[in-house]
Amino acid sequence: MQNTEEKIYFNFSYFALKLLGKGLYNNPWNAIAELVANGLDAQATSVKLYINMSDKKHSTIEILDNGTGMDYDDLAEKYVFMGKDKRQDKNISEDIRNSYMGRKGIGKLAALYLSKKYYLITKTDHSNEFVWVLDTKMSNESDIPHLEKENINNIEIECVNDWAQFKTGTMIKLTDVDLTGIGGQTIEGIKARLADFFLLDTLKSKIEVCVIDNQNSPKKFQPVEKSVAFKNFYAFFNNTELDFTNKLSDTVVVTNPNYPEISDKKRAVQYIDKKEFLTKGKDFFKLKNDELSSSEIEYELKGWIGIHTSVDKEDAQLNDANFLKNKAYKPNQLRLYVRKKLAVENFFDIYKNNQVFANYIEGEISFDILDDDRFEDIATTNRQSLIQDDIRVEKLIELVKPIIGKLIRTRIQLSDEVKNEVKTIKEQEQAAKEKAEAKAEQERKAKEEAELKKKEEEEKRKKAEEKAKQEEAARKVAEEEVKNEKKRSKFIESNLSEDQISFTKKLHMIRINLSTIQKSIRKMVMQIQRNKFTIDTAWTNLKSLSYYISRAKASLSYSPYAKFDTKDEKIEGDLFAFIKEYAENILIQSDGVKIIVNNVNEQKFITKFSPQDIAIIIDNIASNTAKPEHKSTELEITLFIQNDIANIVFKDNGVGLSSKIKDINELFEFGKSYTESGTGIGLYHVKDIVENHLNGNVTINKTKKGFEIQIRI
Repeated sequence: MQNTEEKIYFNFSYFALKLLGKGLYNNPWNAIAELVANGLDAQATSVKLYINMSDKKHSTIEILDNGTGMDYDDLAEKYVFMGKDKRQDKNISEDIRNSYMGRKGIGKLAALYLSKKYYLITKTDHSNEFVWVLDTKMSNESDIPHLEKENINNIEIECVNDWAQFKTGTMIKLTDVDLTGIGGQTIEGIKARLADFFLLDTLKSKIEVCVIDNQNSPKKFQPVEKSVAFKNFYAFFNNTELDFTNKLSDTVVVTNPNYPEISDKKRAVQYIDKKEFLTKGKDFFKLKNDELSSSEIEYELKGWIGIHTSVDKEDAQLNDANFLKNKAYKPNQLRLYVRKKLAVENFFDIYKNNQVFANYIEGEISFDILDDDRFEDIATTNRQSLIQDDIRVEKLIELVKPIIGKLIRTRIQLSDEVKNEVKTIKEQEQAAKEKAEAKAEQERKAKEEAELKKKEEEEKRKKAEEKAKQEEAARKVAEEEVKNEKKRSKFIESNLSEDQISFTKKLHMIRINLSTIQKSIRKMVMQIQRNKFTIDTAWTNLKSLSYYISRAKASLSYSPYAKFDTKDEKIEGDLFAFIKEYAENILIQSDGVKIIVNNVNEQKFITKFSPQDIAIIIDNIASNTAKPEHKSTELEITLFIQNDIANIVFKDNGVGLSSKIKDINELFEFGKSYTESGTGIGLYHVKDIVENHLNGNVTINKTKKGFEIQIRI
């Protein structure tokens, strides 16, 4: 198509332009940065980016610079020419050509990625201000796109005053840009991310940005600055000409919510010596003709890399309030620059590293040989990455790898240091806790001993008073019972020397239990008379009556033969010895069941216990064993101590548990029985006594044959 004064045609179809524009960029920020880079390549000393996103669906973007601008010939011969390498333009000085960030002449497609209609306003030092528009809204894909001249008065320039201050330059005005995916909270992230597209410290140009997120926002340009949280770095590598000592902190903190002493500790920042690493050299590389260079070509890695103390936003901001982390900006990236412009947003996408703390790395490195005119273009189709199997990329990985490894190892050492500190604190706390517990236990025992001594003295006094009253009546009963003694032992032995006073004492617990039973019956009668007798109260009274009847029965079994004073509720002695003597001498045989007692290693278990309760346990278990349906002929009682815990195991040789039983624990419920002759009372009392009187536990063990119940005290 023939260009005219009013129209300048591209050498591509609309379809090709749109296709290329969409393929080159994957987000608005890459496209915006490309348009800013075009201004920098135009030798601008000032580039301003204005974003009005008060209506996000129809946002406006204006990018203006004070560069050389473009006249009609520049537009017709260069701008609309896709793929023209501006570094080959002999009409431009070599210094300027070497400073160009781009060389493919396709950066202008960034405007089409963002908008279907944009304006190009330009002025040079030898031409008037011209306005051109590219409108693809109503065009067919096969049409040849063109810039059409527009009247400046028909355009509403929002940054008109800033544009008027530029004597030369170019403005790109983008209309109806869809920024609906950008939240207001990421505006600072936008600024930070835009800053990351360039090595600002090495640029001679100033980049400013103004973001309007609502209609009342003031129009104020702010300089684009790096938002790197330098004071959060724990270790740092630098081989640039820049001095980072004022940006870095001398110390950092590692937070630990459980241990303030760790969070408050200052830890010195580590500087990695650049002399430890190879960062430049010479090598042979493939040229554009796919042949190796005839001589070695120099290369050099420049830049800085740090490893953060933490990447948790709240923790990191304790070291550096500038730590920023949101949808638009990610601090844990290794940014790769070529010719002062971002080539790869995160080099870790190419150099895979799955080490611990790899995501704590942030840095900015340059390797300009990646965009040397002597070599083929190494960028991928979408301009967002590099061809990974290129020898230059492999060389860069080779240089970066040991530096990253050193930084990660340094951060791991800090982590290990903190872990050891936590371990030490825990050990100290545990030692202090054990000391306090030991002291408390010592005080408790001393108090118990004092109370016990006082109680014993009081009981001794009462016994002396009672002895005089009961002496004559008890003597005759005691002499009669002595005739039935079967065996002498610690608990059960001959009382030939005792008189009726001793026997009266032996009947004491029986009287107490019968008195309690009488009171329970009286209470039940009163509840019936007052219509307050319910199933729940009946159940409660039945449990109580059953228990005290069992105690009275047990007292009758052992009291006549007991050496100790049965007036006392509890005695202190060898529990194992009592069980063995009771089973062998009082219980003897239960309805044809042979009783065997096995005290492992003849151990002793000295403790305070109620003889009545122990007798109830043995009687109930032996009674269950003797039931006809159990078909048992033998009951073995095994006694042993393990880890300071007394174990009493009852095992018979009967048929074992009934298949009707779904839940073993139901056997301990009051009134729950699976046998015809059972009442569901015996095992209930066993569990109640063990748990509430002996501070122990009882379990029914599953066995292939017979029934086994184990008590631990």
